[in-house]
Amino acid sequence: MGKTFLKNNWQVIVFNIILFLVFILAYGRFGNVIVDSFREAYIPQQMIKGQVLYKNIFNIYAPLSYIINAVLYSIFGTKLWVLYTAGFAATIGIINLTFKIAERFLDKNIALSIVLFIISASVLSPNVFNFIFPYSYGMLYGLLFILSSIYFILNKKYPFAYFFYSLAICSKYEFILLLPLLIYVSCKKDWWKNLIAFILPLVITIFPLIVQKAGMNNIFASFQIIMHMGAAKTLLWFYSSMGLVFRWEIIPIYLFNFAKIFIPVYFLYRFNTYWLIIPVLIYLYFMVNPEILIYAFPLILILLGHRFLKINSEARLFVLAGMLISIKVFFALTLMAYGVFFIPFALISIFILIPNNYKKSVCIVTFCCALILGIKNIHSLAQKDVRIATAQGTVFSDKKYGEPINQLIKYIETSTKPDDRVVIYPECLIVNYMADRKSDNKFYSLIPLYVETFGEDVIMQRLEITKPEYIVISNYDTSNYYYSAFGKDYAGRIILYITEKYKFQKSFGDDFCFYVYKRK
Repeated sequence: MGKTFLKNNWQVIVFNIILFLVFILAYGRFGNVIVDSFREAYIPQQMIKGQVLYKNIFNIYAPLSYIINAVLYSIFGTKLWVLYTAGFAATIGIINLTFKIAERFLDKNIALSIVLFIISASVLSPNVFNFIFPYSYGMLYGLLFILSSIYFILNKKYPFAYFFYSLAICSKYEFILLLPLLIYVSCKKDWWKNLIAFILPLVITIFPLIVQKAGMNNIFASFQIIMHMGAAKTLLWFYSSMGLVFRWEIIPIYLFNFAKIFIPVYFLYRFNTYWLIIPVLIYLYFMVNPEILIYAFPLILILLGHRFLKINSEARLFVLAGMLISIKVFFALTLMAYGVFFIPFALISIFILIPNNYKKSVCIVTFCCALILGIKNIHSLAQKDVRIATAQGTVFSDKKYGEPINQLIKYIETSTKPDDRVVIYPECLIVNYMADRKSDNKFYSLIPLYVETFGEDVIMQRLEITKPEYIVISNYDTSNYYYSAFGKDYAGRIILYITEKYKFQKSFGDDFCFYVYKRK
């Protein structure tokens, strides 16, 4: 019995052991200490303290992930380990669901190569786009829920599919495009059960906001801001720099990266010998980079058109669902950005669509890429060797950011009062979270996108009303949003306001610097 179990499930055992080792050995090294990750820690912390999402706390994301994390905080305390563990639990679910769905269409060894690639590229990712401490827990939980929905769609358990689909869109709005396909495949069967299952998560999500009197006007105002942001030039620049907007110059990048992968696939297929694996590994070590799958979804569309009638209805359903879910990264699946969350749909779809005689070669190349990405990402994670620790928990960073952040946290803890308001621009909520000091919950970040969206006059009026005791300015590079430095090439009037109303106190850091100002 035991031998049979191991023989049938060794792949599942292997990747789950790897996941546990990754979590233990790289604990605290995931995420980004400047951008996004600590917004995810800070907002639920403020919710526990009585601040209300959308009413008191500005937020452009769906509410469910913040509600979940606030509930976890209320049970276990506002500690980083709570978020790390929540991220890890979601990761286990995502990886196991991906394997379960993949083995429905593919050989178990191919499914293993897919999940190993995801672990290397997404779980071990050293930047903010990772599975343990991500840029958005809404994206992480949403991915878990949407995979669950697809799993139940494939098993024709539509009430469960609607339930998890609803949880997904309550976590991240991008998944809304799956709804027409879900309605189509479920038809009119048990429509009332499906409707109840769809509505229930919406009620569960909205109810806490109603109880806290968030107000529909505040929720709608947030949606209006999101729509306004969507037209911002700085956001278009960000999406362009991340490769999420189609440009003709992307096509040569598609072709070059496709060729880099096709060459070893062809040679493994053509000569069909394991002796080629070592030279393939050496070759890929120099070729694998964050753009290695940039062409994935255009390729899937081409393959789907060519092989639509050659795959079964379930496979067509999955590929179409994956395309609808991944529309945001359709033009560029890059491993340095949102793309890491859509790798499950990309890889499973590619393996479904490629001819069977190529599957073995692509599987070997996928495994080799996973190994190389894992080694490179482990090396990057190891570079985060500066420990940042307070009563809130522990996180690691590289020296450039870690040392000045430690110095600023120590200064804030010793030189400010517990109820002092400390705002840090353009952003760095780790200091507020780790030192347990409140920021401005409307304008806790002033990256170029937010300054363009709200305008400097509105922001200065807010500062004049709230009168934060301390304002800290950093020289963090925000050029992903076109403008590179707060107070230099954007927010010039705001910095003049700060220097007029506040007195310079101290600076921390060398290459990356904080400048502390106290209200006069």
